Amino acid sequence: MVSNELQQNCKFAIIEAGKIALDLQKKIKVQYKSKNQPVTNADIEINNFLLDFFQKKTPNFGWLSEESLDDKSRFECDFFWCLDPIDGTRSYISGKPEYTISLALINNFQPILGIIYNPTTNEYFHAEKNKGAFCNNRQIKVNSKTNYEVCSLAISSSEMNILKSYNFFNSKDVKKIGSIAYKIALVAKGNIDIAISLTKKNDWDLAAADLLIREAHGKIMQTNGEKIIYNTQNLSINSVMAANADIILDLKKKFNSS
Repeated sequence: MVSNELQQNCKFAIIEAGKIALDLQKKIKVQYKSKNQPVTNADIEINNFLLDFFQKKTPNFGWLSEESLDDKSRFECDFFWCLDPIDGTRSYISGKPEYTISLALINNFQPILGIIYNPTTNEYFHAEKNKGAFCNNRQIKVNSKTNYEVCSLAISSSEMNILKSYNFFNSKDVKKIGSIAYKIALVAKGNIDIAISLTKKNDWDLAAADLLIREAHGKIMQTNGEKIIYNTQNLSINSVMAANADIILDLKKKFNSS
């Protein structure tokens, strides 16, 4: 069980981090870790702020972040924080309201607390294991659609060509949204039916969203139907899809037969 004090500390810190994102969007600086991997001054500042905050508040917890060197403390501690300072960096750079700060607390291999915050829309999603999923203190859950043909689907614009290679997606209502954490959060909220990514992800992309969608009575897995496992040596996850249980079952069959 996560204490109320820790939850309040998380909310304070994440909202403060959101203020950093909003402020620095007006004076953005972009570098590239690789050809397709931009990183901004906001990614770095949010990472450093939250690292310092949680090292003081939870000194016995490990740390994993997209913008920190992996110090392997996640293998040495019972609990570790898992952060993506800005999930959807390209959306952030282009001024789209589709980026989030994504933070999970992981106990060994399982997320037990998940927070996804969109500073622009002021949506604060959070979930605690076995306690339900919430957006701005209102409990949320996935929709109850059973017919895949009438579902809306969210994917990053950079993955549209990959999506088109699967003919069962041809006539879908497709929404282009950057952050995978935000896509999954919107499924948890019932605003979108399916969130999907067909490219490699890491723990910090999915851990908070994983708990959120499960606590909203939804399902999440890789597109081949395999379970997503966190805290592996290489932190690599091949793909992800999230929806309600009926739709996920249908998708799994379609991917396995394609």
